[in-house]
Amino acid sequence: MSIRDWARPVRALTAAAAGAMAFVLLAASPASAHYVYQEGEVYRSNDLCTNVRAEISHGDGGGYSRVDTKTYTVLGTPWGSYPCAKTHDRPGGYIAAKIEIYAWNGSAWYLCAYTDWAYNQGSTNQFIIEAWMPGLPYCGTGWYGTMGTGYAWNNNWFGGSLWSGHHWLPDYSLSAAAAPAAFPSAGDTVGVLDASGAAVLNPDGSPATAVVGEAPPGAPDNSIQGESPDNSIQGGVLELLPAAAIVTN
Repeated sequence: MSIRDWARPVRALTAAAAGAMAFVLLAASPASAHYVYQEGEVYRSNDLCTNVRAEISHGDGGGYSRVDTKTYTVLGTPWGSYPCAKTHDRPGGYIAAKIEIYAWNGSAWYLCAYTDWAYNQGSTNQFIIEAWMPGLPYCGTGWYGTMGTGYAWNNNWFGGSLWSGHHWLPDYSLSAAAAPAAFPSAGDTVGVLDASGAAVLNPDGSPATAVVGEAPPGAPDNSIQGESPDNSIQGGVLELLPAAAIVTN
């Protein structure tokens, strides 16, 4: 996995949030927007809540994906307790996130590209990962979407996946086909596309498949620590891997 760490000031985050709100108000149609996203709670308990934001956009034309994972806990006040109302810093390695990019082949969504799992490098409550398809989209012209997966560790992994919505790529193409009504869900088994947009086969001739939005493997690595200061917004730019790489040997 290739990842470049960064820490973003809260002021910049506030500006980004304002821009996201403007998008919600001004560009609700995925087909007409330069970027589309969804954000929501994927896990909720009294002690831990996990929120995920998943985005697909044009980037430089070929495509860009982003996944934000945020953690919250209960807020205790003299007037009562309020679950998911207080940010909840997690140690290094305790927030895990992954990007999966899907392409529509005209009848179904197929996995096109993905990142390895990435983990926060120090104490934080917000972890953001990004990935680019430079130049042209990896699986040809068509509809693309991001499945954003985010989990937090609390004696087990708790989280889930969220679909971004779909975006036609490359952005400058004016020949967009009808937008798909369906979208993948966590736990679905889907096919895999290669760079030409064709379905990938295993060596035995069977269709290569992948499971959407699986949980992180194993317990966190408690030794993970990076250069990002504690309590900062953490994340990085990840390398996208072609989905064909998962073919069974």
